[in-house]
Amino acid sequence: MAKLYASIGGVEGIPDWSQAAKSIEDYSAASKEKFVRGIEKQVGPHGFMIFQEFNHGAWIPLFGVGDGLKSKRVVLGNPLIAITMLKRDLTAGLAVPVELLVSEKKEGGVDLVYQLPSALIAGLNRDEGLVTAVAELDKKLEILVKDVAS
Repeated sequence: MAKLYASIGGVEGIPDWSQAAKSIEDYSAASKEKFVRGIEKQVGPHGFMIFQEFNHGAWIPLFGVGDGLKSKRVVLGNPLIAITMLKRDLTAGLAVPVELLVSEKKEGGVDLVYQLPSALIAGLNRDEGLVTAVAELDKKLEILVKDVAS
């Protein structure tokens, strides 16, 4: 998790991202520029920031699941990447921000599970710009996962 947090920010950064959205006073060019600057300050080296984390490992042992191993679902993304898809198809909002499931393994190490955004976003809408934008997001996500897993 440390390597992932180093790239997207830790759970302490979760409330910060929404400050950029809450600071929107109007829809002027100045507000847009302020929002963009706020987001750019928060994204990590792979272009993502943390939005939310769900610690399944904290509660599933109550039901005899997980053997006390950590398991966290992490929601990460970048509104400046998301808008490249949302401006073409608002239903892309179902798949952005993206999610990772990070689970410890009994034998050591972790499993990283994720779904490529293109599996949901570009399935029906074959708009060329949308397909290109989601392919870039897929690539960025795969680079992040490979780096975190190494």
